[in-house]
Amino acid sequence: MCNPEFNDISLQHRGRVLTAFRNSLDQDNSLTSEMRLAVAMVMCALETISDGTSVGWTCHVAGAAACLDSIRGSKNLSFEAKWLLRFFAYHDSLTSISLDRKPLLTGDYWMSSDDALADPYCAYAPRIIFYLSEISVLGTIGSNEEMLQKAYEIANGLAEWKCKPSVTSDEPLALLSETYRGAAFIYLESILRKRFSQQIVAEVVPGGISMHIEAISSLSDRIPQGAFAECSLLFPLFVAGGRAENARQASAIRNRLVTMNKWRKFKNVDACVDVLDEIWTVNGPRAVAWQDVSKHRGWNLALF
Repeated sequence: MCNPEFNDISLQHRGRVLTAFRNSLDQDNSLTSEMRLAVAMVMCALETISDGTSVGWTCHVAGAAACLDSIRGSKNLSFEAKWLLRFFAYHDSLTSISLDRKPLLTGDYWMSSDDALADPYCAYAPRIIFYLSEISVLGTIGSNEEMLQKAYEIANGLAEWKCKPSVTSDEPLALLSETYRGAAFIYLESILRKRFSQQIVAEVVPGGISMHIEAISSLSDRIPQGAFAECSLLFPLFVAGGRAENARQASAIRNRLVTMNKWRKFKNVDACVDVLDEIWTVNGPRAVAWQDVSKHRGWNLALF
Protein backbone atom coordinates (compact mmCIF):
# COMPACT_ATOMS: atom_id res chain seq x y z
CA MET A 1 0.00 0.00 0.00
CA CYS A 2 3.02 2.31 0.47
CA ASN A 3 4.39 1.75 -3.03
CA PRO A 4 3.40 4.63 -5.37
CA GLU A 5 3.21 2.15 -8.24
CA PHE A 6 0.56 0.14 -6.41
CA ASN A 7 -2.32 2.26 -7.69
CA ASP A 8 -1.53 1.75 -11.37
CA ILE A 9 -0.92 -1.97 -10.93
CA SER A 10 -4.06 -2.42 -8.86
CA LEU A 11 -6.15 -0.63 -11.48
CA GLN A 12 -4.80 -2.96 -14.17
CA HIS A 13 -5.65 -6.07 -12.18
CA ARG A 14 -9.00 -4.62 -11.16
CA GLY A 15 -9.90 -4.11 -14.80
CA ARG A 16 -8.93 -7.66 -15.69
CA VAL A 17 -10.94 -9.13 -12.83
CA LEU A 18 -14.01 -7.06 -13.63
CA THR A 19 -13.80 -8.03 -17.30
CA ALA A 20 -13.46 -11.72 -16.46
CA PHE A 21 -16.28 -11.46 -13.92
CA ARG A 22 -18.55 -9.76 -16.43
CA ASN A 23 -17.81 -12.44 -19.02
CA SER A 24 -18.67 -15.15 -16.51
CA LEU A 25 -21.99 -13.49 -15.76
CA ASP A 26 -22.83 -13.57 -19.46
CA GLN A 27 -22.25 -17.33 -19.54
CA ASP A 28 -24.93 -19.40 -17.85
CA ASN A 29 -23.71 -21.59 -14.97
CA SER A 30 -20.04 -20.68 -15.46
CA LEU A 31 -19.95 -19.54 -11.82
CA THR A 32 -22.17 -20.61 -8.94
CA SER A 33 -24.02 -17.99 -6.90
CA GLU A 34 -21.60 -18.60 -4.04
CA MET A 35 -18.62 -17.96 -6.29
CA ARG A 36 -20.16 -14.77 -7.64
CA LEU A 37 -20.87 -13.56 -4.11
CA ALA A 38 -17.29 -14.33 -3.09
CA VAL A 39 -15.86 -12.41 -6.04
CA ALA A 40 -18.08 -9.40 -5.33
CA MET A 41 -16.99 -9.30 -1.68
CA VAL A 42 -13.31 -9.65 -2.57
CA MET A 43 -13.65 -6.75 -5.00
CA CYS A 44 -15.38 -4.74 -2.29
CA ALA A 45 -12.47 -5.39 0.08
CA LEU A 46 -9.90 -4.37 -2.52
CA GLU A 47 -11.75 -1.15 -3.33
CA THR A 48 -12.00 -0.40 0.38
CA ILE A 49 -8.34 -0.70 1.31
CA SER A 50 -7.11 1.05 -1.85
CA ASP A 51 -9.57 3.96 -1.60
CA GLY A 52 -12.44 3.62 0.84
CA THR A 53 -14.22 6.86 -0.09
CA SER A 54 -15.43 6.29 -3.65
CA VAL A 55 -18.70 4.81 -4.84
CA GLY A 56 -16.86 1.74 -6.15
CA TRP A 57 -17.01 -0.38 -3.01
CA THR A 58 -20.71 0.39 -2.52
CA CYS A 59 -21.42 -0.95 -6.01
CA HIS A 60 -19.77 -4.24 -5.09
CA VAL A 61 -21.92 -4.50 -1.94
CA ALA A 62 -24.99 -3.96 -4.11
CA GLY A 63 -23.73 -6.54 -6.58
CA ALA A 64 -23.19 -9.02 -3.79
CA ALA A 65 -26.78 -8.52 -2.64
CA ALA A 66 -27.98 -9.43 -6.12
CA CYS A 67 -26.04 -12.71 -5.90
CA LEU A 68 -27.89 -13.81 -2.78
CA ASP A 69 -31.32 -14.57 -4.21
CA SER A 70 -30.65 -18.24 -4.84
CA ILE A 71 -28.64 -18.70 -1.63
CA ARG A 72 -30.93 -17.18 1.00
CA GLY A 73 -33.79 -19.58 0.37
CA SER A 74 -31.71 -22.73 0.74
CA LYS A 75 -31.99 -24.74 3.97
CA ASN A 76 -28.94 -26.92 3.39
CA LEU A 77 -26.14 -24.44 3.04
CA SER A 78 -22.51 -25.44 3.10
CA PHE A 79 -20.16 -24.03 5.72
CA GLU A 80 -18.70 -21.74 3.06
CA ALA A 81 -22.12 -20.45 2.02
CA LYS A 82 -23.05 -19.70 5.64
CA TRP A 83 -19.83 -17.78 6.10
CA LEU A 84 -20.40 -15.80 2.91
CA LEU A 85 -23.90 -14.85 4.04
CA ARG A 86 -22.50 -13.71 7.36
CA PHE A 87 -19.67 -11.82 5.67
CA PHE A 88 -22.09 -10.00 3.38
CA ALA A 89 -24.51 -9.13 6.19
CA TYR A 90 -21.65 -7.62 8.20
CA HIS A 91 -20.72 -5.36 5.29
CA ASP A 92 -24.35 -4.56 4.49
CA SER A 93 -25.02 -3.51 8.09
CA LEU A 94 -22.01 -1.21 8.29
CA THR A 95 -22.70 0.17 4.81
CA SER A 96 -26.19 1.15 5.93
CA ILE A 97 -24.62 3.18 8.75
CA SER A 98 -22.12 4.87 6.46
CA LEU A 99 -24.67 5.75 3.78
CA ASP A 100 -27.50 6.54 6.23
CA ARG A 101 -30.01 4.11 4.75
CA LYS A 102 -31.63 0.75 5.32
CA PRO A 103 -29.54 -2.37 4.69
CA LEU A 104 -30.00 -3.75 1.20
CA LEU A 105 -31.28 -6.96 2.78
CA THR A 106 -33.01 -6.87 6.15
CA GLY A 107 -33.76 -9.58 8.68
CA ASP A 108 -31.73 -12.35 10.29
CA TYR A 109 -31.57 -14.56 7.18
CA TRP A 110 -27.80 -14.90 7.67
CA MET A 111 -27.57 -15.82 11.34
CA SER A 112 -26.46 -19.26 12.47
CA SER A 113 -26.05 -21.02 15.80
CA ASP A 114 -22.89 -22.67 14.50
CA ASP A 115 -20.15 -21.46 16.86
CA ALA A 116 -17.50 -22.36 14.30
CA LEU A 117 -18.61 -19.32 12.31
CA ALA A 118 -16.97 -16.89 14.75
CA ASP A 119 -14.52 -14.75 12.79
CA PRO A 120 -12.62 -11.43 12.94
CA TYR A 121 -15.60 -9.61 11.44
CA CYS A 122 -18.73 -10.52 13.39
CA ALA A 123 -16.63 -12.00 16.22
CA TYR A 124 -18.98 -13.61 18.76
CA ALA A 125 -21.57 -10.90 18.21
CA PRO A 126 -23.73 -11.69 15.18
CA ARG A 127 -26.74 -10.63 17.24
CA ILE A 128 -25.16 -7.20 17.77
CA ILE A 129 -24.50 -6.87 14.03
CA PHE A 130 -28.16 -7.73 13.47
CA TYR A 131 -29.20 -5.02 15.94
CA LEU A 132 -27.05 -2.52 14.04
CA SER A 133 -28.99 -3.28 10.87
CA GLU A 134 -32.26 -2.92 12.80
CA ILE A 135 -31.16 0.49 14.10
CA SER A 136 -30.59 1.58 10.50
CA VAL A 137 -34.19 0.65 9.77
CA LEU A 138 -35.50 2.79 12.66
CA GLY A 139 -35.15 6.06 10.78
CA THR A 140 -37.47 4.81 8.05
CA ILE A 141 -40.35 4.15 10.47
CA GLY A 142 -42.94 6.89 10.09
CA SER A 143 -44.71 6.51 13.43
CA ASN A 144 -42.82 7.93 16.42
CA GLU A 145 -44.62 5.52 18.72
CA GLU A 146 -43.66 2.51 16.63
CA MET A 147 -40.09 3.75 16.28
CA LEU A 148 -39.73 4.26 20.02
CA GLN A 149 -41.16 0.83 20.82
CA LYS A 150 -38.70 -0.80 18.43
CA ALA A 151 -35.85 1.26 19.90
CA TYR A 152 -36.67 -0.02 23.39
CA GLU A 153 -36.63 -3.60 22.10
CA ILE A 154 -33.22 -3.08 20.51
CA ALA A 155 -31.81 -1.36 23.61
CA ASN A 156 -33.04 -4.19 25.84
CA GLY A 157 -31.54 -6.75 23.49
CA LEU A 158 -28.19 -4.97 23.54
CA ALA A 159 -28.21 -4.75 27.33
CA GLU A 160 -29.10 -8.42 27.78
CA TRP A 161 -26.67 -9.77 25.18
CA LYS A 162 -23.90 -11.97 26.55
CA CYS A 163 -20.84 -13.40 24.87
CA LYS A 164 -20.40 -17.18 24.70
CA PRO A 165 -20.02 -18.62 28.23
CA SER A 166 -17.00 -20.69 27.16
CA VAL A 167 -15.07 -17.64 25.91
CA THR A 168 -12.62 -15.87 28.20
CA SER A 169 -13.21 -12.14 28.62
CA ASP A 170 -9.72 -11.19 27.41
CA GLU A 171 -9.93 -13.11 24.12
CA PRO A 172 -9.55 -10.60 21.24
CA LEU A 173 -12.81 -11.62 19.57
CA ALA A 174 -14.66 -11.28 22.88
CA LEU A 175 -13.22 -7.80 23.37
CA LEU A 176 -14.17 -6.88 19.81
CA SER A 177 -17.70 -8.13 20.44
CA GLU A 178 -18.04 -5.81 23.42
CA THR A 179 -16.86 -2.83 21.37
CA TYR A 180 -19.66 -3.60 18.91
CA ARG A 181 -22.19 -3.42 21.73
CA GLY A 182 -20.90 0.00 22.78
CA ALA A 183 -20.93 1.24 19.19
CA ALA A 184 -24.51 0.01 18.76
CA PHE A 185 -25.65 2.04 21.78
CA ILE A 186 -23.90 5.15 20.42
CA TYR A 187 -25.48 4.62 17.00
CA LEU A 188 -28.92 4.04 18.52
CA GLU A 189 -28.64 7.26 20.53
CA SER A 190 -27.62 9.23 17.44
CA ILE A 191 -30.64 7.99 15.49
CA LEU A 192 -33.10 8.68 18.30
CA ARG A 193 -31.96 12.22 19.03
CA LYS A 194 -32.95 13.23 15.51
CA ARG A 195 -36.61 12.69 16.41
CA PHE A 196 -36.94 12.74 20.20
CA SER A 197 -36.10 14.94 23.15
CA GLN A 198 -32.99 14.29 25.23
CA GLN A 199 -35.20 13.12 28.09
CA ILE A 200 -36.81 10.40 25.98
CA VAL A 201 -33.49 9.37 24.46
CA ALA A 202 -31.98 9.05 27.94
CA GLU A 203 -34.76 6.65 28.90
CA VAL A 204 -33.90 4.37 25.99
CA VAL A 205 -30.13 4.71 26.40
CA PRO A 206 -29.71 5.21 30.16
CA GLY A 207 -26.43 6.69 31.29
CA GLY A 208 -25.81 8.36 27.94
CA ILE A 209 -22.99 7.50 25.58
CA SER A 210 -19.97 8.61 27.61
CA MET A 211 -19.51 5.22 29.27
CA HIS A 212 -19.72 3.49 25.89
CA ILE A 213 -17.07 5.78 24.40
CA GLU A 214 -14.79 5.03 27.35
CA ALA A 215 -15.50 1.29 27.12
CA ILE A 216 -14.67 1.13 23.41
CA SER A 217 -11.40 2.97 23.96
CA SER A 218 -10.43 0.73 26.88
CA LEU A 219 -11.43 -2.53 25.21
CA SER A 220 -9.59 -1.60 22.01
CA ASP A 221 -6.37 -1.05 23.93
CA ARG A 222 -6.63 -4.61 25.28
CA ILE A 223 -6.69 -6.16 21.81
CA PRO A 224 -3.07 -7.00 20.89
CA GLN A 225 -1.50 -5.15 18.00
CA GLY A 226 -1.43 -7.37 14.93
CA ALA A 227 -4.33 -9.56 16.08
CA PHE A 228 -6.85 -10.45 13.38
CA ALA A 229 -9.59 -8.84 15.46
CA GLU A 230 -7.72 -5.52 15.33
CA CYS A 231 -8.75 -4.94 11.70
CA SER A 232 -12.42 -4.70 12.69
CA LEU A 233 -11.86 -2.04 15.34
CA LEU A 234 -12.30 0.70 12.74
CA PHE A 235 -16.09 0.81 13.04
CA PRO A 236 -16.43 0.99 16.85
CA LEU A 237 -13.47 3.36 17.21
CA PHE A 238 -14.79 5.65 14.48
CA VAL A 239 -18.30 5.77 15.92
CA ALA A 240 -16.90 6.49 19.38
CA GLY A 241 -14.50 9.08 17.99
CA GLY A 242 -17.31 10.88 16.21
CA ARG A 243 -18.92 11.51 19.60
CA ALA A 244 -15.76 12.02 21.68
CA GLU A 245 -16.54 14.44 24.50
CA ASN A 246 -13.05 15.70 25.32
CA ALA A 247 -9.50 15.91 24.01
CA ARG A 248 -8.36 12.91 26.05
CA GLN A 249 -10.93 10.61 24.47
CA ALA A 250 -10.19 11.97 21.00
CA SER A 251 -6.44 11.49 21.42
CA ALA A 252 -6.79 7.93 22.71
CA ILE A 253 -9.08 6.93 19.85
CA ARG A 254 -6.90 8.58 17.23
CA ASN A 255 -3.76 6.91 18.56
CA ARG A 256 -5.40 3.48 18.43
CA LEU A 257 -6.58 3.99 14.86
CA VAL A 258 -3.14 5.16 13.74
CA THR A 259 -1.45 2.27 15.53
CA MET A 260 -3.69 -0.39 13.98
CA ASN A 261 -3.03 1.05 10.51
CA LYS A 262 0.72 1.56 10.94
CA TRP A 263 1.66 -1.45 8.83
CA ARG A 264 -1.58 -2.08 6.97
CA LYS A 265 -1.83 1.39 5.39
CA PHE A 266 -5.49 0.88 4.48
CA LYS A 267 -6.83 3.97 2.72
CA ASN A 268 -10.27 3.77 4.31
CA VAL A 269 -8.72 3.94 7.79
CA ASP A 270 -6.72 7.01 6.77
CA ALA A 271 -9.91 8.61 5.45
CA CYS A 272 -11.77 7.93 8.70
CA VAL A 273 -8.96 9.49 10.75
CA ASP A 274 -9.05 12.51 8.43
CA VAL A 275 -12.79 12.95 9.00
CA LEU A 276 -12.39 12.63 12.76
CA ASP A 277 -9.59 15.20 12.73
CA GLU A 278 -11.93 17.70 11.11
CA ILE A 279 -14.67 16.95 13.62
CA TRP A 280 -12.34 17.37 16.57
CA THR A 281 -11.00 20.63 15.15
CA VAL A 282 -14.37 22.35 14.74
CA ASN A 283 -16.49 20.68 17.42
CA GLY A 284 -17.45 22.83 20.35
CA PRO A 285 -20.57 24.96 20.76
CA ARG A 286 -21.47 23.92 17.19
CA ALA A 287 -21.16 20.16 17.05
CA VAL A 288 -20.42 18.63 13.66
CA ALA A 289 -21.50 15.08 12.81
CA TRP A 290 -19.19 12.79 10.85
CA GLN A 291 -22.04 12.12 8.41
CA ASP A 292 -22.13 15.84 7.54
CA VAL A 293 -18.38 15.96 6.95
CA SER A 294 -18.52 12.84 4.79
CA LYS A 295 -21.41 14.17 2.69
CA HIS A 296 -19.75 17.57 2.29
CA ARG A 297 -16.65 15.88 0.91
CA GLY A 298 -18.66 13.57 -1.33
CA TRP A 299 -17.17 10.56 0.41
CA ASN A 300 -18.66 7.11 0.88
CA LEU A 301 -16.77 6.03 3.98
CA ALA A 302 -16.05 2.33 4.25
CA LEU A 303 -16.20 1.55 7.98
CA PHE A 304 -14.86 -2.01 7.73
